[in-house]
Amino acid sequence: MRFLVISHDADQQKWYYDFVVAPSEQAAVQHVCTERASVMAADALSVEDLCNLAAIAQLKNRRDIELACWPC
Repeated sequence: MRFLVISHDADQQKWYYDFVVAPSEQAAVQHVCTERASVMAADALSVEDLCNLAAIAQLKNRRDIELACWPC
């Protein structure tokens, strides 16, 4: 699967945004933390979830957003 991994280097005050192919979110985060030794923590979002989030961000009214985010 493809993931967007967002990480932060606290020492340099820099944000990183990496697209990673990995079997899981945890593996994607581990890959970025290994490649960027100065990064203390990271979080991952699947590309599918990222696309869903982008679609929700395009909605105009609160009711539609709530229905898209909490379908139950």
